[in-house]
Amino acid sequence: MNIIKDAFIITQEITDAFAQASGDFNPLHVDPVAARRYQFGSTVIHGIDGLLKALDIVVAKLDTPVAIKNLKVQFNSPVRHGDTIELRTSEINPGSVRIELFTSGKRTQIIDVEFIQTAQHSPALVDNLFNKSDSTSEVVELEFAGSESLSSEVNLIWDSRRISELFPHLYQYMPNNQIAVLVGTTNIVGTKCPGLHSVYGGLKISFDTNVDDYDPVLKYTVTKSDSRFSLIAISITHNSARGEIEALFRPEPIEQPNFMSIGKLVEPGQFKNQHALIVGGSRGVGEITAKLIASGGGHPVITYAKGKDDANRVANDIVHNGGKCDALMLNVLSPELDLNRLAHEKPITHIYYFASPLIEKSDSIIWSEMIFRKFTDFYISGLADLLEIFVKIPVYRKSGMTVFIPSTIYLDEPQKGFAEYVAAKAATEAFIKQFAFKYPTFKFIAPRLPRMMTDQTSGVANDSPLHAAEIMIKAISRSESCDG
Repeated sequence: MNIIKDAFIITQEITDAFAQASGDFNPLHVDPVAARRYQFGSTVIHGIDGLLKALDIVVAKLDTPVAIKNLKVQFNSPVRHGDTIELRTSEINPGSVRIELFTSGKRTQIIDVEFIQTAQHSPALVDNLFNKSDSTSEVVELEFAGSESLSSEVNLIWDSRRISELFPHLYQYMPNNQIAVLVGTTNIVGTKCPGLHSVYGGLKISFDTNVDDYDPVLKYTVTKSDSRFSLIAISITHNSARGEIEALFRPEPIEQPNFMSIGKLVEPGQFKNQHALIVGGSRGVGEITAKLIASGGGHPVITYAKGKDDANRVANDIVHNGGKCDALMLNVLSPELDLNRLAHEKPITHIYYFASPLIEKSDSIIWSEMIFRKFTDFYISGLADLLEIFVKIPVYRKSGMTVFIPSTIYLDEPQKGFAEYVAAKAATEAFIKQFAFKYPTFKFIAPRLPRMMTDQTSGVANDSPLHAAEIMIKAISRSESCDG
């Protein structure tokens, strides 16, 4: 079989334009700061945007007016902005076509579409026929328990300028109402049902290609739900289409325990001698560590790359309840530090290094060099560049410091799909041993920690909200034995 391949990239700017064209302003797609705390660790493209771009490429090759009779798409995994999306399909003719999309060897979409050739272009929609999209569109925060039998509707949006720029061949060759309905489905999922905490799982839809009168409303009803997977089926009806959406409720961002709660785990004055730089301290285990150090009388300085508001929230929680904490910006992929600011009380005694990309499984048969390099950029290159800033200063080269960088229990208990992550952690352990040999005043702690409940691992079951804090107090207490 002759496999036809093509490729495309969807940037954040393209996604922002699609949000304007669709009305789906879910922060998972358009807010890089908020999306850091969501399941995927960053913004991702709209699945429907990827679908329409794939159809646009195929329709361009057909080079004739067509309409969709039947369409089925399964969204297998998210695609991040800037990732190269590879399109694979068999020989293209009007009729049934299977399209598969891949990113870094991982299949992200399976599309089965049945085209029919049309004699002429269908009448184009007029912009003022449909409601214009608004970037302030409300995104509903619906709970799974409140979704059963929910029934409502969305007004379809048609923005001919943006649609023609995003999908020029669909705009030229395919009925505008079909594009509008497909775009309307992402509005349902991303803003109404499930809304804020949604994942678009799949779509099956059939179109009536003989309809000339286009309804500006797309109706939907939740028909099935499965609490085991937080999954719902949504029936959609339009005067030109009937179909079903599969959507999931993704876990909400984890709120770590507050400073006062965490303080109960710490002995008074336990960390009073620590002036600690906590890299990645604005959320997750870094946030927990900052609160533990401050509770023990230490002075944490937490860093953030993008989440300034998150960092200030953590610092304010600590300071307003009697602790010490500062926050500053630091990108470990190009680190720059104002050491004069850090040393306003005393030199940094400890570094807690929690900088990390999204920890994701690989679908590669054996190995993904790209994923491995992504991990080592953070765990080794970023750490090395940060340490270099300190070793260039005589006082630090002489007195040294304690560096805490978490390793993983997966080195002892292998897990399928995490080869690149585990190898990067093993390489990090080797790196810090070599660094300590060269600079013996620097002491390193790299405990092999279990999975804990954070933004990235929100599905992990734990005994209590303080479970991660209980693990971390035991781990970081070892840093006291390295002092001096």
